[in-house]
Amino acid sequence: MLYGLCVNMTAEADRLAGIRLAPALKKMGYDYIEIPTNRLSLLGGQEFDEGKRILKDCGLTCRTCNDFMPMQFRVVGEELTPWDQLEEYFRRAFFRIGRNGLGAHVVVFGSPWCRTCPEGFPHETAFRQLAEFLGKIGEIARQEGLVIGIENNNRTETNMLNRLADIGRMTELIDLPNVGILCDYYHLRFEDEAPDEPAKYPGKIVHTHIAKLEKRAYVTNLDGEMPYMAEYAKALHAIGYEGGISIEAKPDPARKWEEEAAENLRVLKSVFEA
Repeated sequence: MLYGLCVNMTAEADRLAGIRLAPALKKMGYDYIEIPTNRLSLLGGQEFDEGKRILKDCGLTCRTCNDFMPMQFRVVGEELTPWDQLEEYFRRAFFRIGRNGLGAHVVVFGSPWCRTCPEGFPHETAFRQLAEFLGKIGEIARQEGLVIGIENNNRTETNMLNRLADIGRMTELIDLPNVGILCDYYHLRFEDEAPDEPAKYPGKIVHTHIAKLEKRAYVTNLDGEMPYMAEYAKALHAIGYEGGISIEAKPDPARKWEEEAAENLRVLKSVFEA
């Protein structure tokens, strides 16, 4: 297993896309940093070069990027963002993320604000729209050596692709080798799915996010998470998963972030390497 931290929920996210946290994460023992795509795409050329230099100097990789799209984009419903705008954004973003840029491997499609089916619009039509959209960008991602992980955001965030079965059906419909499943532990718990649900999708899970169910907090202890988290780890091991495990959680404003992040890594390793 490889351990990373998503910086999209930190105070640094809007400053150089959170990349300045990389040296601290490297010192703590993390294997990689997970950077928000939408913020990374907004950086000027000099800022992007500075970010690359920081990562190179500290020796921490950017294995994964999340926060797929800007808030204003819409890919389902009657009022869609024009394809030429989407294509321009993704070609720029994926070029920066992929083998010609930061060298990341997985890009996460969560962005619940972009994929919510409007009230009164046929849900199945929206599902097909999403499949068409993901098929197109899957090809752009492939050209940059990227895998897309579709995230199971919970029902309070979107009304589309809330459960792993929904995403499993989506990946079958798209049928691209570089489009798989991101299993988010927090959303899995929120939707009250079984902890061994990932075991139904061998070879399809490309990434996972972790946060405690209560307050979407860092896993600095296992209060309220056992035995569920242990059973989740067992399910991933059962299908031979050896990819990234990223903490995507809300820092406690009453604590020092460095202490929280370091404790989180120790606790996660105690579960997933048991």
